[in-house]
Amino acid sequence: MSKVSIIVPVHNTEKYLESAVRSLLVQTLSEIEIILVENGSTDGSLALCHELAKQDDRIKVMSLERGDLSYARNSGLTLATSEYVAFVDSDDTVKPQMYQTLLGIAQEHDLDLVYSNIMKVYDNRPPKYIYGEDESVTVMTSKEMLVKNFTHKMNENACTMIARRSLFDNLKFPEGMYFEDRAFTFRLINAASKVGYINKAFYHYYQRSGSIVHKKNWKMYYDFAESDRMRLEFIRDSKIFTPEEKLIVSQKSSESLLRKLRHLHAKAKTAEQKEQFRNMAKNISLIPEGCYLPMKAKIIRRFLKAFYL
Repeated sequence: MSKVSIIVPVHNTEKYLESAVRSLLVQTLSEIEIILVENGSTDGSLALCHELAKQDDRIKVMSLERGDLSYARNSGLTLATSEYVAFVDSDDTVKPQMYQTLLGIAQEHDLDLVYSNIMKVYDNRPPKYIYGEDESVTVMTSKEMLVKNFTHKMNENACTMIARRSLFDNLKFPEGMYFEDRAFTFRLINAASKVGYINKAFYHYYQRSGSIVHKKNWKMYYDFAESDRMRLEFIRDSKIFTPEEKLIVSQKSSESLLRKLRHLHAKAKTAEQKEQFRNMAKNISLIPEGCYLPMKAKIIRRFLKAFYL
């Protein structure tokens, strides 16, 4: 029986898919199932999924008509059978020891969720370890990890963790939006009782120059702002943070929201976009009074208050 179900959304990544899957097949933890969720591809991704499945009976294939990362992850969860689940993007790779290490930590400490570090891999420059790497293991409460998440002391990527499948009984990835991890992983952490973190970069996140994250457009800026709104709303309504703690954990999302609103103000061209901007701008009311903001963010906030509140 598999111990970790690894869900891999596949959308027009025929060029990279085999490398991603091979990095899973060579895991030192052999008791895994790999769920390839092809969603709306127009290249040869689906055929490759089926070809890979013929080579290893741990691979399952699901095909969806609509291309959407969150929809694919949510759909893949319905096929998962393991106690723990994980996610991998189909154009990235992981180190061979990733799931054996994370599962070992989870089992040793009876954890609901275990996070690890991430390494960004570039086309033409050295890789970047965003948070350093000392391989230390820390067991903490969900509140302690939420503080790290909100203050950017750890990554927000859903692909660097394993989590109990039961955590997803009442939680789903937000469909139809970019930056879904930023809008979701904090809720998953909040649903856990006991969590852990290992400061080792098992996950290789490829930063390809032509990838979608490098193509900034209206919807990307809007969805990033929406993820900030969701985070600030959660912090405002949370019972686990004191008023003083809320000022601290709100800081990064507040500054980020204001930066994205500046971009949206500049990019709004159509009547619909201008209306969306005005509605999003109203959410600066979620920024608590007393929250530290750098000068540029303060200026943006004053401008928005004067014209849109």
